Amino acid sequence: MLKKVLSIIPALLLLVALLPYTYGGDPGTVYIGVKDSERYYHRLKNMRKNDPENAEISYKIANFYFSKDMIDKAIEEYRRTLKLDENHQQAKWFLSQCLINKGYFEDAFWLVRDLIDKNKKDPELYDQAGTLLVKMGEYAASREYFNKVDELKYGEIDGSKPMGSYTKPGRGNWKKYFY
Repeated sequence: MLKKVLSIIPALLLLVALLPYTYGGDPGTVYIGVKDSERYYHRLKNMRKNDPENAEISYKIANFYFSKDMIDKAIEEYRRTLKLDENHQQAKWFLSQCLINKGYFEDAFWLVRDLIDKNKKDPELYDQAGTLLVKMGEYAASREYFNKVDELKYGEIDGSKPMGSYTKPGRGNWKKYFY
């Protein structure tokens, strides 16, 4: 009798360990990948029907569309999210990426610019803004954003002050070796 009980325990432990991987439900609650994306989509739609003013549900629906390369629907959902919560930073970022994908560089620039106002120390945002300005043909303005990237990443302001070399400390003006 004891042998039978002891032989069942490892099987139950294995079942308990693998149980989260057998469920293909909402990754927001179980933190695993979705196995049935259509079921997840309908679940999100049903959740929004019950709570239409929840910006986070609209954001998740927009992310679903973005992951399926349905950019037009993703843009609609990200805008809906921003209408419900105008300070949703992730929705602004992904909306700007969708707009870049569709070729609306000016709209994307102003979204990135708004993100810069909230996150002044993020060099990635300045780089994105500079790249968008280059795509729009605004080269002089883009230079300011790229200079800000250099300042935030390397502590250099517009190339006016030479940076000391860490590999060869005796040489101060490292730019003369590269330019």
